[in-house]
Amino acid sequence: MAGTAAAQLAPWAGLRLVDHRQHPMTAQSLRGKPVLLHFVFTGCSSTCPPQVHELVQMRAALPPAVRAQLQLVSVTVDPLGDTPQALAKFAARLGADQPGWYFVTGAPSQLLQFSDRMAAFDLRRTPQPVPADHRTSLWLYDAKGALVQRYGGWPIDRARLVAEITQIAQPQRVAAASPSLPTQPSPGTPRP
Repeated sequence: MAGTAAAQLAPWAGLRLVDHRQHPMTAQSLRGKPVLLHFVFTGCSSTCPPQVHELVQMRAALPPAVRAQLQLVSVTVDPLGDTPQALAKFAARLGADQPGWYFVTGAPSQLLQFSDRMAAFDLRRTPQPVPADHRTSLWLYDAKGALVQRYGGWPIDRARLVAEITQIAQPQRVAAASPSLPTQPSPGTPRP
């Protein structure tokens, strides 16, 4: 069903993909950390390269602890042309071959179903889409796999992405750093 991404938790459940480093990627691989997902293809000469470049800049602007938590997932819309090797060259050329960033491909049938689930193409406008017809949207998921926000994607609002990714990553860092500290009342607060 196209357009149902907002109603689904972790829409990548059941997918068996491979990243540009030739490592398997599944829903389990993405568990426990925020995920920013978008679609690309290596033969793109219009929006994909500048969008990836902007995401490189956005990632660099994140606080280091948040950057370490965020997983960026760039999913190809051209699984026949975008091998792991082609994706690796694309990522390296754009400065995006970084820890926590995965350019992924997989079986064409799986990626077609996934792109339909994510409404990666506007099928009303283009009933038989080709890779260049993909949307530039970005999807932000929290660490539990719930959709937090779908962004227009181009141009990227870097400041908003940094703020919202930091906000959803922040509670994890605080909770992980001090799970058993007792709460201390503020000075001058009466004790119960």
